[in-house]
Amino acid sequence: MKIVDLFSGIGGLSEGFRMNGDKVLVANEIDSQIAESYAKNFPETVMINEDITKLSISEVFKKYRDADIVMGGPPCQGFSQKGKRLSLKDPRNYLFKYFAEVVGYIKPSYFVMENVPNLLTTSSGYFKNEINDIFSKMGYT
Repeated sequence: MKIVDLFSGIGGLSEGFRMNGDKVLVANEIDSQIAESYAKNFPETVMINEDITKLSISEVFKKYRDADIVMGGPPCQGFSQKGKRLSLKDPRNYLFKYFAEVVGYIKPSYFVMENVPNLLTTSSGYFKNEINDIFSKMGYT
């Protein structure tokens, strides 16, 4: 399968899929040192080291519309038990919308979005419900 990896970190999800024989076409990571590590781990993958909120999704991902899977782990610090848990006031908690925008643009057969358990319960399930609504409107179950 062909894959797009967002919020890729150093490539934990990518490694699992690579071990399965799948090909990660492109990855996106905001942190330059982490992106550099990813690039060393996955030299065959195009690394886009940029803040996803500043990307033109249609421009950047147009040559990857044949991807079978979009995967990634939007930042979870705002949901983590170890963080300040600012909930609705933490802008990082809304980065899943950019993940969803890429999924909506590419329209892969599958997507994998990894996060922490508190995503389900934070703000009385607000984020869980938002995520479910966005993806169900795209036809995913």
